[in-house]
Amino acid sequence: MRINDTAKKNYEWVEEMGWHNKTTLEALALVASEVGEAINECRNEKPTDAFGEELADIILRVLDIAHWQGIDMEQEITKKMMINEQRGTRGREK
Repeated sequence: MRINDTAKKNYEWVEEMGWHNKTTLEALALVASEVGEAINECRNEKPTDAFGEELADIILRVLDIAHWQGIDMEQEITKKMMINEQRGTRGREK
């Protein structure tokens, strides 16, 4: 499934659940809370088995916001990767 298709499907599910009752800022705060949960899953030397699920939660929340705001994430990710490649290491060691 393509990224934008995943975003649309997830958005529709969140809408069905009645959870689109927040501002963009509140939705971003929920992304941050998911990052915190992911951090908790990798506090030890090796991440737990739940780490991947928490990363998925982060992505799904971001995709929900993107779809809501009419942002084409496939295009944005491709564009950002090209920018990063052009910037190179910016003086950082590889």
